[in-house]
Amino acid sequence: MKNQSELKTLKLYIYIILLAVWGMVCVFLFMNYTAELSILGMVLDIFIIILSLTRLFKHSSWVSLLISVLLYVGMGYSILNNSQEFLITSGIGLGVFLITTIICQLYSTQVQKTVEKYSRLQQVIDSLIIYDQNTSLMRWKFARQALNTEILRGRRYQNDVTFVLFDVRNKEQFPEDDIHRIYRTAAEIIQSSIRTDIDIGFIGDEFGLILPETSLSGAQVLTERLIKHFSRKVDAYIAAGICNFPEDAISPENMIDRAEEALRAALNSDQTMVSYQTLDKKAVVSDYAIEDEFTQPIGLGDERDSHQDYVTILENIDLGENEWVIWIEGFNQMSDLIEIEKSLRTSNHVENVEFLFLQANHLVIKIYSNIENLSDESEPFPGWQVKKTNLANHYFLIAAEEESDKDNDA
Repeated sequence: MKNQSELKTLKLYIYIILLAVWGMVCVFLFMNYTAELSILGMVLDIFIIILSLTRLFKHSSWVSLLISVLLYVGMGYSILNNSQEFLITSGIGLGVFLITTIICQLYSTQVQKTVEKYSRLQQVIDSLIIYDQNTSLMRWKFARQALNTEILRGRRYQNDVTFVLFDVRNKEQFPEDDIHRIYRTAAEIIQSSIRTDIDIGFIGDEFGLILPETSLSGAQVLTERLIKHFSRKVDAYIAAGICNFPEDAISPENMIDRAEEALRAALNSDQTMVSYQTLDKKAVVSDYAIEDEFTQPIGLGDERDSHQDYVTILENIDLGENEWVIWIEGFNQMSDLIEIEKSLRTSNHVENVEFLFLQANHLVIKIYSNIENLSDESEPFPGWQVKKTNLANHYFLIAAEEESDKDNDA
């Protein structure tokens, strides 16, 4: 890669030297063989060089060549008439202009390739920059990955993770420079107020915080204090939306969506801070608009309403080949997440477990199985009783065998 870059740079120097040498040759040819048109020839040659190197429009080098040839030949014909000297002069001018155009075109093309290469390289470098240069906060692309990591860690060690989103009320009314200034001031306040070794401040379309090992109440205290600082330092109203793992969501996607929903509620009201838990519970249960009165899958309640609910949810879950949606009945403790995952992974065919969302007392997850038709298995999930299967929608309703035995005894 280094040798290629050096070669391209060397080519640029060669073209520059070649163009300079050729310029001196052109002056010699015009002065000695086309005395009557020497000044015009040199001016037109410079015209070709300028237009070719600046690339004012597409094919500018060839257009400048055509214009120069027509002017030079036309002027030569008017001065020398149709004589042998005219033919020689025209031939020299045409040759000089053509060679100048070719050299300029080669140089210009090489410059364009170099510029494009470094532009792509700059884009790659920009994509790898973790922290925003304007605010020194983590860019959202990397914060999104950090949120996923913290949720996995919280799930493993049964710790809270709280996600806070901030934004400027009526942001569209502010000039872009003002928004950058507000974000920069807010970032300084955030960095001076958080645990820099644990908490993660980030910025994207909005800015916010990832607070590992922080309960909802603790996050609310911190958020309220930050908003008070914002109000003293910036001439704009800043509101916040808060979502907590595991109380409000158990997946990064749900957490982001619900924090955004809480933020929208704050921006559209007089409140400076809204927690997802305080929203009207006819809000979104997951990524899909489902009201609380429709919270059970088919077979668990009223057939008419629950069937519609079940179909709506399953149609909106993106499933690949050999992926299945599993509804786990009787889920009521977040501390059971780790045990459930371990239990499902004891089945040799289960290669991946992804927690999707909670719905009433059902945990909804997605698994990848290396068995093509899992519904044909007599005992697909050891330790779990299969209560319902739907092959068309790749759906299982299961319950722990202990829970099922209790129901049967009753």
